[in-house]
Amino acid sequence: MMRILCLLVLSLALVAGCTTDEADESRLYEAQLVAGEEPADGDFHADVDLYRRYTGDKWMLDKDHKFAVKDESHVRGKVMLRNLRQDRTYSVHLVWIRPDGAEMFRRYAEVTRYEVGLPWGVTADSTGTLPEAMAQAITDRWGDKVGAKVLKRLAAAPEETVPVTERLWKNAEDLGDIRAKAYLNDEPVVQLISNLNISREKERELGDYIFRIYLDRRLMKEVPFTLEDRSAG
Repeated sequence: MMRILCLLVLSLALVAGCTTDEADESRLYEAQLVAGEEPADGDFHADVDLYRRYTGDKWMLDKDHKFAVKDESHVRGKVMLRNLRQDRTYSVHLVWIRPDGAEMFRRYAEVTRYEVGLPWGVTADSTGTLPEAMAQAITDRWGDKVGAKVLKRLAAAPEETVPVTERLWKNAEDLGDIRAKAYLNDEPVVQLISNLNISREKERELGDYIFRIYLDRRLMKEVPFTLEDRSAG
Protein backbone atom coordinates (compact mmCIF):
# COMPACT_ATOMS: atom_id res chain seq x y z
CA MET A 1 0.00 0.00 0.00
CA MET A 2 1.25 3.49 -0.79
CA ARG A 3 0.60 6.55 1.32
CA ILE A 4 0.62 9.85 -0.59
CA LEU A 5 1.81 13.06 1.02
CA CYS A 6 0.51 15.81 -1.27
CA LEU A 7 2.19 15.03 -4.60
CA LEU A 8 5.00 13.11 -2.96
CA VAL A 9 4.89 9.33 -3.22
CA LEU A 10 6.37 7.40 -0.29
CA SER A 11 6.64 3.67 0.04
CA LEU A 12 5.61 3.02 3.63
CA ALA A 13 6.01 -0.26 5.46
CA LEU A 14 2.99 -1.87 7.08
CA VAL A 15 4.78 -4.84 8.63
CA ALA A 16 6.07 -3.53 11.96
CA GLY A 17 6.79 -6.33 14.38
CA CYS A 18 5.53 -9.24 12.27
CA THR A 19 8.28 -10.28 9.86
CA THR A 20 11.16 -12.32 11.26
CA ASP A 21 12.98 -13.63 8.18
CA GLU A 22 15.85 -11.23 8.81
CA ALA A 23 16.38 -12.60 12.34
CA ASP A 24 16.99 -16.04 10.86
CA GLU A 25 19.16 -14.53 8.13
CA SER A 26 21.27 -12.74 10.72
CA ARG A 27 21.80 -15.90 12.77
CA LEU A 28 22.83 -17.78 9.61
CA TYR A 29 25.27 -14.97 8.80
CA GLU A 30 26.87 -15.34 12.25
CA ALA A 31 27.02 -19.14 11.96
CA GLN A 32 28.79 -18.89 8.62
CA LEU A 33 31.39 -16.54 10.08
CA VAL A 34 32.04 -18.90 12.98
CA ALA A 35 32.41 -21.80 10.54
CA GLY A 36 34.93 -19.82 8.49
CA GLU A 37 32.56 -19.47 5.55
CA GLU A 38 31.92 -16.33 3.52
CA PRO A 39 28.35 -15.01 4.01
CA ALA A 40 26.48 -13.92 0.91
CA ASP A 41 26.71 -10.26 -0.08
CA GLY A 42 23.57 -8.40 0.89
CA ASP A 43 22.58 -10.61 3.82
CA PHE A 44 20.90 -8.69 6.62
CA HIS A 45 22.90 -8.82 9.85
CA ALA A 46 23.87 -6.86 12.95
CA ASP A 47 27.43 -5.88 13.83
CA VAL A 48 27.72 -5.34 17.59
CA ASP A 49 30.63 -3.76 19.47
CA LEU A 50 31.10 -2.80 23.11
CA TYR A 51 32.90 0.37 24.12
CA ARG A 52 34.17 1.68 27.45
CA ARG A 53 34.33 5.18 28.89
CA TYR A 54 35.93 6.04 32.19
CA THR A 55 36.23 9.83 32.03
CA GLY A 56 35.31 12.57 29.60
CA ASP A 57 33.47 12.04 26.34
CA LYS A 58 35.83 9.63 24.58
CA TRP A 59 34.68 6.05 24.01
CA MET A 60 37.20 3.25 23.39
CA LEU A 61 36.47 -0.06 21.68
CA ASP A 62 36.83 -2.90 24.19
CA LYS A 63 37.75 -6.19 22.54
CA ASP A 64 38.11 -8.40 25.62
CA HIS A 65 34.67 -7.40 26.99
CA LYS A 66 36.01 -7.00 30.54
CA PHE A 67 35.04 -3.70 32.13
CA ALA A 68 36.41 -2.21 35.34
CA VAL A 69 34.06 -0.56 37.81
CA LYS A 70 35.45 2.88 38.65
CA ASP A 71 34.19 6.12 40.19
CA GLU A 72 32.96 7.00 36.69
CA SER A 73 32.63 4.23 34.13
CA HIS A 74 30.20 3.19 31.40
CA VAL A 75 29.64 0.46 28.83
CA ARG A 76 28.26 1.32 25.40
CA GLY A 77 26.61 -1.20 23.10
CA LYS A 78 26.75 -0.09 19.47
CA VAL A 79 24.62 -2.00 16.99
CA MET A 80 24.95 -1.52 13.23
CA LEU A 81 22.04 -3.03 11.31
CA ARG A 82 23.29 -3.68 7.78
CA ASN A 83 21.54 -4.38 4.49
CA LEU A 84 18.17 -3.00 5.55
CA ARG A 85 15.30 -3.93 3.27
CA GLN A 86 13.22 -1.25 1.59
CA ASP A 87 9.78 -0.61 3.08
CA ARG A 88 10.41 -2.85 6.08
CA THR A 89 9.96 -1.59 9.63
CA TYR A 90 12.46 -3.21 11.99
CA SER A 91 11.33 -3.43 15.61
CA VAL A 92 14.50 -3.67 17.71
CA HIS A 93 15.02 -4.04 21.46
CA LEU A 94 18.45 -3.50 23.05
CA VAL A 95 18.41 -5.28 26.42
CA TRP A 96 20.93 -5.41 29.29
CA ILE A 97 20.91 -8.60 31.38
CA ARG A 98 22.57 -8.86 34.80
CA PRO A 99 24.38 -11.95 36.20
CA ASP A 100 21.25 -13.50 37.75
CA GLY A 101 19.50 -13.48 34.36
CA ALA A 102 17.13 -10.61 35.16
CA GLU A 103 16.62 -7.74 32.77
CA MET A 104 18.01 -4.41 33.91
CA PHE A 105 16.52 -2.15 31.24
CA ARG A 106 16.00 -1.91 27.51
CA ARG A 107 15.81 0.58 24.64
CA TYR A 108 13.21 0.18 21.93
CA ALA A 109 13.62 1.46 18.39
CA GLU A 110 11.79 1.19 15.09
CA VAL A 111 13.75 1.64 11.87
CA THR A 112 12.30 1.98 8.37
CA ARG A 113 14.10 2.58 5.08
CA TYR A 114 12.02 4.46 2.53
CA GLU A 115 12.55 5.12 -1.15
CA VAL A 116 11.19 8.60 -1.87
CA GLY A 117 10.14 9.31 -5.44
CA LEU A 118 8.13 11.73 -7.52
CA PRO A 119 4.82 10.93 -9.21
CA TRP A 120 4.98 10.49 -12.95
CA GLY A 121 5.28 13.78 -14.84
CA VAL A 122 6.31 15.90 -11.83
CA THR A 123 9.61 17.75 -12.25
CA ALA A 124 11.31 20.87 -10.96
CA ASP A 125 10.73 24.21 -12.63
CA SER A 126 13.41 26.21 -14.45
CA THR A 127 14.87 27.36 -11.12
CA GLY A 128 15.22 23.80 -9.85
CA THR A 129 12.28 24.15 -7.47
CA LEU A 130 9.70 21.41 -6.89
CA PRO A 131 6.01 22.19 -6.19
CA GLU A 132 5.56 23.99 -2.88
CA ALA A 133 3.11 21.48 -1.41
CA MET A 134 5.54 18.65 -2.11
CA ALA A 135 8.48 20.50 -0.59
CA GLN A 136 6.45 21.28 2.52
CA ALA A 137 5.37 17.66 2.91
CA ILE A 138 8.97 16.47 2.78
CA THR A 139 10.31 19.01 5.27
CA ASP A 140 7.37 18.43 7.62
CA ARG A 141 8.14 14.73 7.59
CA TRP A 142 11.93 14.74 7.93
CA GLY A 143 12.96 18.25 8.91
CA ASP A 144 14.61 21.09 7.06
CA LYS A 145 18.11 19.63 6.85
CA VAL A 146 17.25 16.18 5.49
CA GLY A 147 14.31 17.56 3.55
CA ALA A 148 16.51 20.02 1.68
CA LYS A 149 18.86 17.21 0.63
CA VAL A 150 15.97 15.04 -0.54
CA LEU A 151 14.44 17.90 -2.54
CA LYS A 152 17.77 18.75 -4.16
CA ARG A 153 18.31 15.17 -5.34
CA LEU A 154 14.75 14.77 -6.56
CA ALA A 155 14.97 18.00 -8.51
CA ALA A 156 18.27 16.94 -10.11
CA ALA A 157 17.11 13.44 -11.01
CA PRO A 158 13.28 13.27 -10.96
CA GLU A 159 13.26 9.75 -12.43
CA GLU A 160 15.24 8.34 -9.49
CA THR A 161 14.33 7.66 -5.87
CA VAL A 162 16.11 8.90 -2.76
CA PRO A 163 16.74 6.53 0.18
CA VAL A 164 15.74 7.90 3.59
CA THR A 165 16.22 5.90 6.77
CA GLU A 166 13.96 6.85 9.67
CA ARG A 167 14.81 5.86 13.24
CA LEU A 168 12.28 6.16 16.06
CA TRP A 169 13.30 5.70 19.68
CA LYS A 170 10.21 4.80 21.71
CA ASN A 171 9.56 4.68 25.43
CA ALA A 172 8.53 1.10 26.21
CA GLU A 173 6.23 2.39 28.98
CA ASP A 174 4.78 5.23 26.89
CA LEU A 175 4.76 4.47 23.17
CA GLY A 176 3.59 7.99 22.48
CA ASP A 177 6.95 9.27 23.73
CA ILE A 178 8.92 9.17 20.47
CA ARG A 179 12.23 10.68 19.40
CA ALA A 180 12.55 10.61 15.63
CA LYS A 181 15.51 11.19 13.37
CA ALA A 182 15.92 10.72 9.63
CA TYR A 183 19.05 10.07 7.60
CA LEU A 184 19.71 10.39 3.89
CA ASN A 185 22.09 7.47 3.44
CA ASP A 186 22.66 5.52 0.24
CA GLU A 187 24.13 2.66 2.27
CA PRO A 188 21.34 0.53 3.81
CA VAL A 189 22.60 0.77 7.38
CA VAL A 190 21.55 2.33 10.67
CA GLN A 191 23.27 2.73 14.03
CA LEU A 192 21.60 2.03 17.39
CA ILE A 193 23.27 2.79 20.72
CA SER A 194 22.51 1.96 24.34
CA ASN A 195 24.67 2.86 27.36
CA LEU A 196 25.00 1.12 30.73
CA ASN A 197 26.28 3.14 33.69
CA ILE A 198 28.64 0.95 35.74
CA SER A 199 30.03 3.74 37.93
CA ARG A 200 30.83 2.71 41.50
CA GLU A 201 27.88 4.68 42.90
CA LYS A 202 25.51 2.36 40.99
CA GLU A 203 26.77 -0.62 43.03
CA ARG A 204 26.41 -3.01 40.11
CA GLU A 205 26.88 -6.68 40.89
CA LEU A 206 30.23 -7.99 39.63
CA GLY A 207 30.19 -10.90 37.23
CA ASP A 208 28.97 -11.89 33.78
CA TYR A 209 26.42 -9.75 31.95
CA ILE A 210 24.78 -10.00 28.52
CA PHE A 211 23.85 -7.36 25.95
CA ARG A 212 20.99 -8.75 23.83
CA ILE A 213 19.49 -7.59 20.56
CA TYR A 214 15.94 -8.64 19.69
CA LEU A 215 14.35 -8.24 16.27
CA ASP A 216 10.56 -8.41 16.16
CA ARG A 217 10.71 -9.80 19.72
CA ARG A 218 12.96 -12.69 18.66
CA LEU A 219 16.51 -12.96 19.93
CA MET A 220 18.85 -12.04 17.09
CA LYS A 221 22.21 -11.71 18.82
CA GLU A 222 23.79 -11.47 22.25
CA VAL A 223 27.19 -10.35 23.47
CA PRO A 224 28.52 -11.41 26.90
CA PHE A 225 30.75 -9.16 29.00
CA THR A 226 32.14 -9.03 32.52
CA LEU A 227 32.21 -6.38 35.23
CA GLU A 228 35.29 -6.43 37.46
CA ASP A 229 36.58 -4.38 40.39
CA ARG A 230 40.32 -4.04 39.98
CA SER A 231 40.82 -1.69 42.91
CA ALA A 232 41.64 -4.48 45.41
CA GLY A 233 45.29 -5.41 45.60
